[in-house]
Amino acid sequence: MKALPLIFSLILTGGTGMVMAQEQIENPGFELWEDAGTVTDEPVDWSSIKTSDNDTLNPAAPLVWGQSTDAHSGNYSVQLTNKGVFGIVATGTLTNGRVHPSFDPNKGYVYTIPGDPRWSTPFTGRPDSVTGWYKYYPLHGDRAKVTALLHIGAGALPEHGTQANWVAKAEFVTPPDTVDTWTRFSAPFVYFLPDNPEFILMVLTAGFGTEAVDSSSVLYDDLAVVFKPGGINANTIRDVRVYGFDGRIYVSGLPDEYAHEAVSYISDTNGRVIFSGELSDGVIILPVRPPAGLYICTITCREMTLSRKIIIN
Repeated sequence: MKALPLIFSLILTGGTGMVMAQEQIENPGFELWEDAGTVTDEPVDWSSIKTSDNDTLNPAAPLVWGQSTDAHSGNYSVQLTNKGVFGIVATGTLTNGRVHPSFDPNKGYVYTIPGDPRWSTPFTGRPDSVTGWYKYYPLHGDRAKVTALLHIGAGALPEHGTQANWVAKAEFVTPPDTVDTWTRFSAPFVYFLPDNPEFILMVLTAGFGTEAVDSSSVLYDDLAVVFKPGGINANTIRDVRVYGFDGRIYVSGLPDEYAHEAVSYISDTNGRVIFSGELSDGVIILPVRPPAGLYICTITCREMTLSRKIIIN
């Protein structure tokens, strides 16, 4: 894995005509590939379990990624596949950090190595959301996942003692169904600190963590982070009220023209997304009632994002 100069995109600020450069994910469309000393090329600026920090395990690690010509745009996308080996399912994983593997799936993690451009992506912005395109072919109700972590200093997913450095986290989890046409996803960043981050850590998987199912496969392409003028608090739907009652979450004041397009995300205070789905007549019905406490409800509709703290009792 090698690092390229930070990729920039040009956006127009709303109505001002001013052109601004915004940071973006490196090699987001997986068009660039390199020989990283493994049995197949890796995407430039990305790594997987055969270039982990354990040189002893690397030769035995299965090949869980590949270059695909089935692309949303350009020539290539990346394909991740869960592979069973030694009685353990190795989750198809790709990251712009580095993998720390373990025979115990609960002890593995991915992480940023500050100061080493091979295993870190500098990033100082405060975007609203992470987006991309995917196809998914799960087995037995498996789910793929995209996680983006903005952090200062050391950062890891799972947290591995770094949670105090987390600035914001965005997470998208696929439905447990086949998605055989290119489909756009969007996940909002939930912010924990007022600081600007120093790094962005991305993790893409073909399965749901330690519950991944052998042979589930996913394609990813055209990842991006989305910025809005004024940051995440610049919402044009400020009058929307969100409150929890009797295990449900109620949303009022959302304009009618947006009500049928809104998607909601419920996160706990650690940034873990416990639910994502569409609104139904202004009500978010959680399939499993979570423990009583403080949660964050994020609603996205069109190009707008609103976040509210709620109490579920």
